Amino acid sequence: MKKLIATLLLFPTLAWADLARHAEYAAERVLVEENVLTVYFTANDEGRLTLLFGRQVPDWQIEAVLERLNAEPAIRGITHAKVDTDYCPIR
Repeated sequence: MKKLIATLLLFPTLAWADLARHAEYAAERVLVEENVLTVYFTANDEGRLTLLFGRQVPDWQIEAVLERLNAEPAIRGITHAKVDTDYCPIR
């Protein structure tokens, strides 16, 4: 009985972890397909992305990525900025 209660209490936490993981997986897939590799990104527990594009990423490429990311059902929202920093390519 205690295990059942613990599982039920932990279930919402596990669901939130899945939202972040699915959002990051979708973002990584889109970024690699669009060949935008100099970017920092992270997802929060709600599946919202924060992206920081490096200065070498052209504006047209950022727009193409954002359009595709907005179409992804796993991503619940996007905050982005272009910064004056060079990021190491994602792998």
